[in-house]
Amino acid sequence: MLDSCIVPSFAALLQQFTACFTAPSFVTFTWLASGWVLNLRRHTVTETVRAAQAVGLKHISSFHRFFSRGRWVTDEVGLVMVRLVVSLLPADAVVVAPVDDTLGRHTGKCIAAASMHRDPLLSTAKRLFFHWGHVWVVLSINVYCFGKTWALPVLLPLYRSKKRCAKDGRPYRKTTELARELVELLARALPDRKILVVGDAAYTNGSLIKARPANVNLIGRGRLDAALYAPRPRPRGRRGRPRVRGARVRSPAARAIRKDAPWKRVKVTVYGKTVTVRVLVMDALWYVAAGSELVRLVVVRDFPGHERDDVFVSTDPTLSAQTIIERFSERWPLEVTFHDSKGKLGFEDPRTAPSERSNAPRPWPCGPTASSLSGT
Repeated sequence: MLDSCIVPSFAALLQQFTACFTAPSFVTFTWLASGWVLNLRRHTVTETVRAAQAVGLKHISSFHRFFSRGRWVTDEVGLVMVRLVVSLLPADAVVVAPVDDTLGRHTGKCIAAASMHRDPLLSTAKRLFFHWGHVWVVLSINVYCFGKTWALPVLLPLYRSKKRCAKDGRPYRKTTELARELVELLARALPDRKILVVGDAAYTNGSLIKARPANVNLIGRGRLDAALYAPRPRPRGRRGRPRVRGARVRSPAARAIRKDAPWKRVKVTVYGKTVTVRVLVMDALWYVAAGSELVRLVVVRDFPGHERDDVFVSTDPTLSAQTIIERFSERWPLEVTFHDSKGKLGFEDPRTAPSERSNAPRPWPCGPTASSLSGT
């Protein structure tokens, strides 16, 4: 019955996930995944089962138990997604992996692991707004096809607030700590590929930069008032611990206001447009975020959509200013993915309640990752 509802290519794609489930669970997974795509109404479990034409084939509670009590592990499903997505990229291409978090707003008292979170779309610098729901930390991989860049989510742990962790007796992890665990998981799954993590200011810090895997680099938004230092000097045979950094140097903002600042004009292609911006490049130690590792900072003026100067950071100091700016703009497809998943795929539909299973072991140490439904 299901084969008549979906195209054969999608059915064949689902077969790649066979090893992640038991035989009965895989049948349920196939029905739910297909029904989710075919569903044109609210994306609840019941509506998803109806769209898959699976009503009556199993008791409806078995579809709910697939999420609440199933023994499958979402990280294993995510790693299968990683292999499928990377297979679409050239063998020598850098794997661009945008990372960010998103708020899934929900209403109701029976939503598992829900908490009050700051709403980034409604909050301003002067006033904060909060909403009930879930915050998901999403690691995606960029794929280029049909003349467009697509950010395909592969790993997405659920962030739990301190109050929720204390109530559930779980260890608390920040969003950046969850993101670091996902980056390490991705690096282990792709040991022979170079990975470029792209993140906003919230994910450009020591959690993701310091002691990261050898095949991972990061490009993100920095701070104009960052405390920068010169590279550590050579040891001179003195006693004591050698210095880990040199003398303090001017911050990006202080260098940008100097009249003799060596600004250069560079053409960059960002957000589908080619524009000319002014850049100021500097190599220094951002000790608080990167320790004694030399990073490249690029102050950008006249960046599209930015009235003030901005600064981008790259852990690879060999990259040009043009490459750093263009690579940073490749985090935007993930924002488009968030918008489409909420507006078209029912991520925030009423009574769609993601929950989390913790009864199955993980392939590697990692934060809580699951996405499931418990709504009716």
